[in-house]
Amino acid sequence: MDILIVENKDNIISDIKAILQVLGHRMVGLASTGKEAIKLVGDLDPDMILINIKLDGEMSGVEAARVISSYYKIPIIFITAFTKNCLTKSLQLPEDAVTISEPIRKEHLEYCISRVLG
Repeated sequence: MDILIVENKDNIISDIKAILQVLGHRMVGLASTGKEAIKLVGDLDPDMILINIKLDGEMSGVEAARVISSYYKIPIIFITAFTKNCLTKSLQLPEDAVTISEPIRKEHLEYCISRVLG
């Protein structure tokens, strides 16, 4: 699959790229802000998006994901340093949102990808 990564931390980006390669997927683009992500989705037409909830700029990853979801049917995995229970209430994530906690691990990312596709 072609995956857009929306992340602002270099160490997380490196981890995700390495794991995606092992899993047979490829990163087709990288954005560090919500506005960049929205533009890249239109330009690159990725199969999936991995987006951090906290991004550079004035738009959060949750807000960017809402905009993207209103125009495109692309599976989204939210990257966070927090647990799902904290996020669903405080950020109004959808109940069925798939989240992955930092640090990113291969088996967790593999599971999350299978969940958003399943």
